[in-house]
Amino acid sequence: MIKRIQENRKLSIFILVILAVFLIISVTFGRYVYNVVHNYIIESKGFYFNSSVLKMNGKSYSINNWDGVNSYTFTIDVNNRKNDEVYTTSDITYDIYVECASSVQCTLSKENGTIYQDTHTDSYTITVTPRQTFEAGDTVTISTRVISNFPYRKQMSANYRLGVQKANFSYSIEDAVGEKFCTLNLTNSIGYYDCNGTETTVQEYERLTDQQKAQCYSAIIVLSFNPNDVLLDMTSNTYHNKLSTDFHEATIGANKYVDKYSFKVDPNSNTKVIFYKTDINANYTYNGVNGETPIINVVATTPA
Repeated sequence: MIKRIQENRKLSIFILVILAVFLIISVTFGRYVYNVVHNYIIESKGFYFNSSVLKMNGKSYSINNWDGVNSYTFTIDVNNRKNDEVYTTSDITYDIYVECASSVQCTLSKENGTIYQDTHTDSYTITVTPRQTFEAGDTVTISTRVISNFPYRKQMSANYRLGVQKANFSYSIEDAVGEKFCTLNLTNSIGYYDCNGTETTVQEYERLTDQQKAQCYSAIIVLSFNPNDVLLDMTSNTYHNKLSTDFHEATIGANKYVDKYSFKVDPNSNTKVIFYKTDINANYTYNGVNGETPIINVVATTPA
């Protein structure tokens, strides 16, 4: 009798587990079907609210190039296009939300936005700032969503899994549609100079002569880019302190433009280089996500 009760209990538990799994799958699938049908209905009315990164049923991304020290910025775009020829013929207003772990602070560039019918696009940024010390391998999750509230309601979302990688050198590009320039951020995490094969502290380096300093480096950066896409801000300190090696100019029409040059960066430094865009409707944001290719090629030579 006891054995039969135990067997019935196991069977009951098994059935409950199966029912629970079925219920979860049913709810998830039901939500997916509802979203697909809802989107079909509002698009049939000429309403298009889309994004290259946010999706109606959500999408997940994994990024593993954060140094865990500096702030990290995501740029999120939204648009009113079905394709290159079909657009929503009214302005779209929408609200913006972000959620993240307590170990970081997430700041939105704005809490609501408008896609104007004649500009077709809009964007916002999320800046992630560490509240604690992170080690290599640590991760934080950032969730963002947008909800249109006029002329129709539609929600899109995405999750970002931001991983810490203590690399010697990393870089990113900040940009957005409508911006006249993009900013290349270079982070050198090496804390010393290499002087003819000898590890030299910053304090020791400062005591060297100019001739001796010329034989030292912490990181040497080579930038190459197409002047048809981006033009170097010639007031940049990196350009004024450029090395004689790896320098090249491209001839476009009757003019010459820098398309490659090299320079040194200091230990534990963050360097910004500004490039003017030839097309302000382009978005050259680069965070090393999903194998994307940056508009500016960066090669770093470090002693470690």
